[in-house]
Amino acid sequence: MSYTLDWVILLQVIVWGVAGCWLFLDTSYQTKPQATAQFRLSNLQILSIILIGLLGVSVFFSEAPVFSAFKVYQLGVMVAFIMRFTGRFGIAETLHNLFLGCGILTIADIAAAFLMPDLVFVQSDFESTRFRGDLIAQTGTVSVIGLILLLTIKSDLPRKKFIFWAIIFGGVLVFSLTRTSYLILLAFLILAVLRRPPIPVLRKTATLALLTLPFIADSLITALNAQRKIEDLLTISGRLELWTHLIEITVEKGPWLGLGYVAVSRIYGPEINPGLGTAHSAFIEIYSGGGLVSLVAFLLIWAVLGWGIFKLYLSRPGKTGFAVVGLFCAALFLNAVGGELQAEPAGFCFWCVVAAAVYLPFENLSPVAATLRSPLLTTDAQRLQES
Repeated sequence: MSYTLDWVILLQVIVWGVAGCWLFLDTSYQTKPQATAQFRLSNLQILSIILIGLLGVSVFFSEAPVFSAFKVYQLGVMVAFIMRFTGRFGIAETLHNLFLGCGILTIADIAAAFLMPDLVFVQSDFESTRFRGDLIAQTGTVSVIGLILLLTIKSDLPRKKFIFWAIIFGGVLVFSLTRTSYLILLAFLILAVLRRPPIPVLRKTATLALLTLPFIADSLITALNAQRKIEDLLTISGRLELWTHLIEITVEKGPWLGLGYVAVSRIYGPEINPGLGTAHSAFIEIYSGGGLVSLVAFLLIWAVLGWGIFKLYLSRPGKTGFAVVGLFCAALFLNAVGGELQAEPAGFCFWCVVAAAVYLPFENLSPVAATLRSPLLTTDAQRLQES
């Protein structure tokens, strides 16, 4: 892999360099008396540190060590920032900012569709154009995350604002033609119907959507098949061949410690399909880049996280808690097919869920739960108790 330094790369290096320096030099959080109780690392934090450390080791086996080192550094800074922000301002504030970010990116995609269409439109399977948003933000990803947050923590917005965001996110999701995002939304609505969280807007929307679905499903599938090849479902749009190739390369050259985080998919991925510039799966990216030991650490994170989210779901949580449940579903689908752990919406979604699990005990996410043990956190449970 050759290195070409342009203004985009230089800007990224400067931005992430400043971010890393700020995290290192900011000591105000540690000086607060509330932070003392949180100094002990949780299992998820320990596993996250181990994962980043193992990915750092893969730099020494990478064919593009500088690139791999930057990506590992970028991942570490992003995770540290999300943990720091969540610990300081609380889960609810983190999710509110995630919603704001998705909203800005979605509007940017819409604006680019009219002003600079080449940034967001790609050629579909049948030679027509598809609204995918590759060069700004994946339309299917930001819209489905935005909808989940709109139906949970933002469900109390004034009616006009709620309708505005519902049209923005819903419209972009429909025109994105992203099957993975459709499945995420369907799974989220089914979970809402089964558990019926104390969120009136979500309960009504989920019930109405699932009752209407049988009558419009045939039309929706026909419209989708007119733009996307049905045969691609068997190969996950060519990803199976890519994953098989990356796994074979890794098994042959570096099964235990990988071949360099992110770099390996950039080098060997185009051999299968020049249009697939990444591994299109966080799990494959971790394995091919960091080897089996990194994959084990990553799977342990998912196991601990999944068990906590399952207990949270059974507790029938309020707005913040059910938002975390929905984001976990989104992160699982997105990381399995297409998403990355880097500084992009799918990655932020995953690490926000991890931060939620770290800083908010699951047994205290119920709207009728006991007082939270951390004074730094602001949740629906606290507000209910205070009222």
